[in-house]
Amino acid sequence: MRTRVLFFVGVVLALPALASAQRWGRERFPPSGACFYEHPYFEGDYFCVRAGDEVPRLPDRLNDETSSILILGPAEVVVYEDSRFRGRSERFDYSIEDLDDYRWDDRISSMRVLNRRDFRDFRDSRDRRDDRREDRRDDRRITSDDADKIIKRAYQDVLGRDPDQGGFSQYRSRIIDDGWVEAQVRESLRSSPEYREKLRTAAQDVVRRAYRAVLNREPDAAGAEPYIQRVLRDNWSQQDVERDLRRSPEFLNRR
Repeated sequence: MRTRVLFFVGVVLALPALASAQRWGRERFPPSGACFYEHPYFEGDYFCVRAGDEVPRLPDRLNDETSSILILGPAEVVVYEDSRFRGRSERFDYSIEDLDDYRWDDRISSMRVLNRRDFRDFRDSRDRRDDRREDRRDDRRITSDDADKIIKRAYQDVLGRDPDQGGFSQYRSRIIDDGWVEAQVRESLRSSPEYREKLRTAAQDVVRRAYRAVLNREPDAAGAEPYIQRVLRDNWSQQDVERDLRRSPEFLNRR
């Protein structure tokens, strides 16, 4: 009897820990799973759930706050209006740009994210919606022109330039053949060496301006690198760097 009680307590204590793993942010996409966005059209912060995982209760800051869903890989999602997989539910096996179209905007409190091959147990009561989903898919088919507009917009916003022909070819295939959405194109660009170099150059400029403003000189490589890393990792601003430089022996000894 004591063993059963301890087991039950352990399960109950584990549930909030599972829910607390979800938080708004911009984490890496899982190879298979779903990401839940706070705004329509995959805008704003998001959290992701891998295929095979489930969330019985969303934390208060995430509960009833999802407005679009990005499906990644061979995954399917069952969303529930109440916690513990209760209340109204619906299955989605493709990305949803605006949950308001389905009367689900800001109404999700728990979810299961499954591999498609594991979805057999959930099919029976939802097959009647398949025709409606096929009609919606037909309405949203992406043309080459649509794909090129998405690619150009993503390149300009993320890399600050127009795409080259190789970029057009690569991402056009991803969008049309693999069903990528703009959020996936942007995430891929943010993982590129070009984007990382762009971020580093911007961080170097922040540190250089701070050095000139506080110490009236160009930064040396050894002194600048820790600040460059703080800008990249911790989102330090020029003011943050300047504030720290004013605590340095070099600055204090000049007074």
